[in-house]
Amino acid sequence: MHFAVKMPKDSKMYHSVSLDDEEGQPLNAGGENQAMRFTSPREARLRNTINRVSHSQWVWIVHAVLLSMSAGLFAFSYCLSQGMIFRPSDLTLTRQISSWSPAEEAAKYETVRYNLTPIMNTEFTGYGPEVDKAWERISDDVGDQMMSAEEVEKMGLPLDSIKIKHPKTGVEGYRIGMEVFHQLHCLNLVRQAVYKDWYDSRGGDIGVEEDDLKGHLDHCIETLRMNLMCQSDIGVFTFKRYPELGDDDPWPIFSTLHVCRNYEGIRKWAMEKSVAFGNEH
Repeated sequence: MHFAVKMPKDSKMYHSVSLDDEEGQPLNAGGENQAMRFTSPREARLRNTINRVSHSQWVWIVHAVLLSMSAGLFAFSYCLSQGMIFRPSDLTLTRQISSWSPAEEAAKYETVRYNLTPIMNTEFTGYGPEVDKAWERISDDVGDQMMSAEEVEKMGLPLDSIKIKHPKTGVEGYRIGMEVFHQLHCLNLVRQAVYKDWYDSRGGDIGVEEDDLKGHLDHCIETLRMNLMCQSDIGVFTFKRYPELGDDDPWPIFSTLHVCRNYEGIRKWAMEKSVAFGNEH
């Protein structure tokens, strides 16, 4: 704000003097600065509000702010630990728990409850044409895939492995198979060996010399053992008695939750990348 100051008599002009210019001017008789500062209504209200808030009220306000911050940090930490925020992608999770694979993009995760009861009767149990068809779909019918030399080296596999040409593009690469289908093949062989009387006369992997069959079974049992121990499922189960079965012994309750890779997504990827089936070279 500016005040008009009258110039000496010999001057006929007036000019404004700022408050800054008037600071340090001598006080008048009343002890007040000749240039008085103006306090706006907003500043006056703020000062009055601050003056009305007691010291104890300020203490409670500070406590409330700190408590709110602590609660917010706790909620943030909990959500972070539960994967509710910043959840890693499926690809990130796969790379953390698996060695590199060209199929890593196909791995998707889901929570599944196993459906296991004391007496099982599913499309994969027992023997017969329909059971065989179910097993062939998830194992032997998938076929093999192909990788480049760079990918083979990345996995630390030998470059003198068998090569193959893509049936559509003609591009040469290395023939590869996927572990999951080999492991399912092995489990299927064990199943067939249980029902050897049915499969013995039908040829295939069961209708061979006894020593050859035992060697194949030993290979498959060792494959499954290594894989089960490698995965080391840490899920737990409880026990229950089933009087209706005429047995008072406790039975494990295996219908538990598991985080699984979506098999159908992996099978789809493998089928789309298949370049050879059976013993083709």
